[in-house]
Amino acid sequence: MKERDRDIARVALELALKSGCSGSRITMSVNTQSSFSVRNDKLDRLMQANSSSLFIQLFADGRYGSFSTNRTEKNELKQFISKAVDITRLISPDQNRVLPEKRYYFNGDERDLGQYDNSIESIDPSDKTLIAHKCAAEIFNTDKKIIAVNCEYGDSDEYLYIIDSQGFEGTNKQTNFSLSAECSVKGSGDSRPEGWWYESSLFFDKLIKDGVGHKAFKRAASRLNPKKLRSGLYIMVLENTVSSRVVAPIISALNGAALQQNNSFLRGKLGERLFSPKFQLFDTPHLYGANGSRYFDGEGIATKPMNVIENGVVKSYYINTYFSRKLDMPVTIEGPSVPSCKYSDSVNSVKATTSLDDILKKCNTGIFVTGFNGGNSNSSTGDFSFGVQGFYFENGVIVHPIKEMNITGNIITLWNNIIDTGTDPRESSRWLIPTLAFESVNFSGI
Repeated sequence: MKERDRDIARVALELALKSGCSGSRITMSVNTQSSFSVRNDKLDRLMQANSSSLFIQLFADGRYGSFSTNRTEKNELKQFISKAVDITRLISPDQNRVLPEKRYYFNGDERDLGQYDNSIESIDPSDKTLIAHKCAAEIFNTDKKIIAVNCEYGDSDEYLYIIDSQGFEGTNKQTNFSLSAECSVKGSGDSRPEGWWYESSLFFDKLIKDGVGHKAFKRAASRLNPKKLRSGLYIMVLENTVSSRVVAPIISALNGAALQQNNSFLRGKLGERLFSPKFQLFDTPHLYGANGSRYFDGEGIATKPMNVIENGVVKSYYINTYFSRKLDMPVTIEGPSVPSCKYSDSVNSVKATTSLDDILKKCNTGIFVTGFNGGNSNSSTGDFSFGVQGFYFENGVIVHPIKEMNITGNIITLWNNIIDTGTDPRESSRWLIPTLAFESVNFSGI
């Protein structure tokens, strides 16, 4: 981030206070993105975008207003903030809308978390295009079943600067590089199964650039000739590409907003054992090289390692300043940074390396889920119904793809039926959720 961007944020803060605000938080977000898409063997689309946004939070006379603008010339900014303050004073008072207590702020040493690649500005666009072309060339015209291939290289350069009237000041910066492929193949009749794969990395030289197209085609071809299965209770193994889908309802239910609005199946459950005693959910916000690592949240509150669920017991909620006051509960953090989970007797135990193949062999027979097709989870009760796709396996070996099925149940019941977790989270994901295995999951045909 250029010093000019910081200066703009500082000017905005000064203008907000001079306009009569008792407090203010200013967030400057600067983002540069590019993408290069290849369809079959032709460059189909390219995009370069630069954006800069100023987010202005105002606290005035017990009232709170939030505004944003990308017009940052001083005179325009002065007029914008003056009008924003006037509007804020028209809003109903809310004494719970305040800046955090200073003791919660991050004020330590921001050692490098391994999230920024300084080489991003020196990568030639022709090299980016070539990566996308090579990805498509891996599979285009290599098999008569292939109908279409779409591959895309993308990168982003993100900066965030936060400053507030209580003296907090913090900067985050992160790069990301990605390569994805989609492939459709001709099946019987009107069937056109699709497959995808993607890789991403915070550093360009660590981005996996080979084999992405091959994996997309393999996944598409593997879905040819699916078979129906009888409805019933099966062991379910969730691929690490989609396993976060059954963690997300727990994270949502732990959020202060859901708790305060009585829209959480975990409301009032702090300290209770609701899940399997071998289920651990934890958050490691300072993990080097992890996509979601950070020292502070959007309020400037310091992050810290958290045992969210320990031996099946709900140990912590995600509570920001506002909902801390509304719920009369301690501030923790606004939301997850780098959540992960495991199946073990102790949150501190070291689990032996467990791959997908290991889990399939352990489970012997069941359904391996590789994708979700819609559905929903009731945040108040934890009941869920999801459409899924995947494969039937026997003796630890995948036998055939299944026709689309639904899984139904309750999130608490599901996690009481956990029987194993892998040690294989996708490092390209913000949430490091590994392969998961559950018993007695209710599957029904569509």
